[in-house]
Order: sequence, then C-alpha cells, then structure tokens
Amino acid sequence: MKKLLLFLALLCCAIMSCIPSNGEESTKPAIYAPVKEVSFAGNGGTQKVQVYANVEYDIASSVGWLTVMKDKNFVVNITASPSTHASERTGEIIFSNKEHNLSQTITVSQSSLNVNGWAELPAMVENVNWEYGHHSVLPSNNKLRNYSFCFDKERYCSIWVAYPLHECYLGDASRKDNWGYDPCCIADEFEPNLSGSYYSQGGGTNTHSRGHHLPSADRVASREDNLTTFYCTNVTPQLQSLNGGTWMSLEDALRGEKYMCKDTLYVVTGAHFEQGANYNYAWDNKGKGKACAVPTHYYKVVLRTKKGDSGKWVGNCSADELKCVGFWFEHKGGAPRQTMSVAEIEKKTGHTFFPNVPNAPKSTYNPSDWQ
Repeated sequence: MKKLLLFLALLCCAIMSCIPSNGEESTKPAIYAPVKEVSFAGNGGTQKVQVYANVEYDIASSVGWLTVMKDKNFVVNITASPSTHASERTGEIIFSNKEHNLSQTITVSQSSLNVNGWAELPAMVENVNWEYGHHSVLPSNNKLRNYSFCFDKERYCSIWVAYPLHECYLGDASRKDNWGYDPCCIADEFEPNLSGSYYSQGGGTNTHSRGHHLPSADRVASREDNLTTFYCTNVTPQLQSLNGGTWMSLEDALRGEKYMCKDTLYVVTGAHFEQGANYNYAWDNKGKGKACAVPTHYYKVVLRTKKGDSGKWVGNCSADELKCVGFWFEHKGGAPRQTMSVAEIEKKTGHTFFPNVPNAPKSTYNPSDWQ
C-alpha cells in the first residue's frame, strides 16, 4: 500500500510540473519514468512499466538480450531473454527525444542462470581463457533447454558442449547449413568466421571440415532449432575422414534405441588438446583469418538410467539405477572409437563430468550395454 501511495504522489508531482499556475495546459515537453530499476530472474520474462510523456520519444536498448515495446497509454513492455551466463548481467533501456534534449533511463539487471540441476553439465572451473555459455531455451519449445558450452578464447573453439538428447528434440526439419557467429555471449574477436571450411594459411587448401560437437541431426524438431547447431561455438576443425566416418557412426548410434531413451540421455562432446603436443592449425575465413588449433583427440561421455523408462531424474537415482560410459578418438582418419569409463576420460582431460549426478557410476561400465 505504501508503495502505491508513493507512486501516486510521484505521478501527481510529474503531472503538476507540466501545469502552469494559471491552470492552462503546459507546453513544456517531458518524459518521466517513475521506476528507475527493474530486475529479472535468470529465466527471463516480460515486465510492464509506466513511462509518461507529452512528446514522441525513441526507445533504445544497450544490450541484445533486452527488448522493449510500447503497449498502450503510458505502458511499455520490457522483455529479457533467458540468461546465457552463470553470473549476473545488466543493461539499460533509454527513452529519449533529441529535439528537446530529453532522456530517461531504466537500469535492468538479471540474476544468473540456475544450472545446478542440469545433469549433463561438467564442472565449470575458473580459467581466464574459458567462457561459458548456455542456450537455455530451445527455439521451438521454451520448456526444453538446448546446449551449453565451454569456449576457449585462445584456441577459438569450444572444448566441450553438453546437451540432453531425447526424441522430443527430433523431427523432420531439414538441415540448415547456415554457419555463423553465436549470438550468446562470446566477443566477436574470438569467434571464428565459418562462412567457409577451415583452410591452410592463405587459403590454398581446404584442410578440415566444420565438425559439430552437438550433431545437426540431434536438433531437427524445427529449422530454428537446427540453426543453433551451426553456431561457431558448436564447431571445431575436424578431419572429414573422421567427421564422416567413425565419429558420425557414433553420433548416429546415440540416437538409436540402444542409447537414447524415454528418461533422456545426457551427453558431453569434447575436443582435447594433448599437453606437450605440437598442434596443427587451420585457418578460418577460408584461410585468411584466425589460426585455430586443431584438436588432437575427441571424446563423448554419456549418462542415462539403466531401465530407460523409469520416470526418474538421474540426480535422484542410485548408482545401481544408472549407467554411463566414455568414447575416445584419436584425431585421424578412420580412427576407431575406444570405449572406456567416464573416470578414464576425466583423467585424460582434467574435466569433471556429471557433478550434478552424485551417484553416477563413472569408474565402471558394462561393454555389452554400449555395443
């Protein structure tokens, strides 16, 4: 009640300031926003705010994740997209009239995205060269999350991408093949230009394909969903002889009934750079751009319930109700997949997988479950 009375008092003051003492309507132009700060939760949303003006005004947003539209009378709608960050972010909405030198600003903050319950996420550790991002909403269904990534700003690629896989992500949408920058959170200076494949320096030879972490075929419920798999944060320079061979065979297998299930399959795909190795490089922008380090190995780790249709979330399951496994590839043509425990791949990469699933049986696996 007190807040309402205060708001009404402020509104009266704003109106009275535009009315001269003789009672005639003032011609003094004005823009007035009673609310100066707006907060959103990590999942975003829309809030209505009042902006009073007796002149036309322009609206501008200082950040891409905030949009604003005039509604009716003196109401505007401010919309924040779901957060892609594990930390708070801020932006501004500016209402202005240049002719009369008028401006009002509303500061908008959004809390960090809560990812504690995401079973597929590896542990996120501090590293000055790593940037984490989350495509937390699937374009075709805002109740489904898409994928998360850890982007290495020195190597110009993601070192892992984590995602859920279920039949609800599949459909008959055609492959988009619209390679481009990620609108999420990576600065342009670190994103490779993937309008063409990777080339030798100067553009003489096409050396590597644009290999997906999250396969294009895993997001085909809509064309918009499929488009998100062609962001540069989901791509590494990969030999086509691996990309179109044993690697693709594993991607296809994960969508089959042996792996994917009604309870959801949780996947992490990673690119590994062996310590001490002499790295090869591939150049983006058809050989005329950044020198992108070529991974020495690739891997996938997967987790699901044993039954597949238990109806239980993996975080609430005992170790006896779960199964997980890892697959390891040398980055060379025709490389066979090496099946091993998730713990073995943790040892090789230094990453911690499935920290949100405390009972994940990472040190063991049954080979017959994953053939």
